[in-house]
Amino acid sequence: MKYKILLPLLISGLFFSACSKDDTTETDQPGGGGDTILETYFPGSTMQIAELAIYTSNGVITDPGFIQGFIDRNVKAEAKSSFFVGISSVPVPDSKQVLYFLNNNRVHLNGLNMEIMGYKDSTMLISEYTSTPFPVFYTTCTSLLSRVPQISPYSDCPDGSCGSYRKTYPLLVSGVNYYAPLLTYAVKTNECASTTTELPSINFKSDDLTSKLVAGDSVLIQYAKLPLIKKAD
Repeated sequence: MKYKILLPLLISGLFFSACSKDDTTETDQPGGGGDTILETYFPGSTMQIAELAIYTSNGVITDPGFIQGFIDRNVKAEAKSSFFVGISSVPVPDSKQVLYFLNNNRVHLNGLNMEIMGYKDSTMLISEYTSTPFPVFYTTCTSLLSRVPQISPYSDCPDGSCGSYRKTYPLLVSGVNYYAPLLTYAVKTNECASTTTELPSINFKSDDLTSKLVAGDSVLIQYAKLPLIKKAD
């Protein structure tokens, strides 16, 4: 996939804050500036773990014991609980954070109004209105972390010459409902090990990730799908 504008969203506290759906208040909802709520979507009660694997230049490893050992050795302590080894579905705590569809081709998510950029196959792209400075990476680990997501600052600026970009997030369309594709990942090179600060990010795994890896590179990938359920009228 190739998209026009780019990068995943930090989802910590986005869908998983421990608050009842019934506790959503007017302050949590979009308001002012002519906002009109057209549809509302709440996170579902369970999340599907669609993939947990380690990618290397030689192939893909799915053995649970090997994966657990990689997590124990290379994932920072505060992030270890974000990976679910040998589990295909996990419960999602209630959250007051919801997805609102607004008038004028907009959505409201995590306290921000965003623009709907368009649709590609079964994917909808939403983008922040403000720009973010282009990142700079100083180690082999931070460089490798940047190559894991499908939608990244480098998707349309591969030489890194851009001064800024607009963060863009994908949502999967499924009938009348949506899914948030959640990517959690960590990397190891011959020099270092590092875990993404976005746990998880709303993104897809890069289609050609294996081709981007060299000897000594390992990438732990967890891909999950969180359902967003349309509120009944």
